[in-house]
Amino acid sequence: MRQEHPTSAQMAPQMARGALYGVCGLVLLSLLTSCSLGVRTRALTGGKLQVDVRVADTANHNRPVAMDVLLVYDKELLKELVKLSANEWFEKRDQFRRDDPQGEAFQCWSWEWIPGQRQLLELPLQVKAKSGLVFAQYTARGEHRARLEPHTSVVIELQEKTFSVRPIP
Repeated sequence: MRQEHPTSAQMAPQMARGALYGVCGLVLLSLLTSCSLGVRTRALTGGKLQVDVRVADTANHNRPVAMDVLLVYDKELLKELVKLSANEWFEKRDQFRRDDPQGEAFQCWSWEWIPGQRQLLELPLQVKAKSGLVFAQYTARGEHRARLEPHTSVVIELQEKTFSVRPIP
């Protein structure tokens, strides 16, 4: 029995459809992996917040640096927290935790970093996060507080007398 194979003219519509599906798939994939869509997705569904911590060899004049990262869910609490210096935060932190035992108003993660250390962290992110804050306890004078967009992964660089927070490119 002889099998007949379709001619190239008969296959052209199928090939064009396949190419179109391939292009659509690539466009969809690039959209899903783009930063802005990832940020919007995390804002709507929660997920993980990546925090890349880089500690300079001379950080805090060669002393450990206590650092807290907060995700704040309550607007009124946020107004209060953005007025605090790092020293005030570390003095009052336990009371803030006692005032919010269920962790509904904010979440806090605490570390002590040593000079030269580097680590990539993944923090669980709830949908309703209004803002993020970083407090770092330095021996040098200053506020040592920074805000961060809670749905954008960041690099935190702990330097000799201060620190910086910037989005991960």
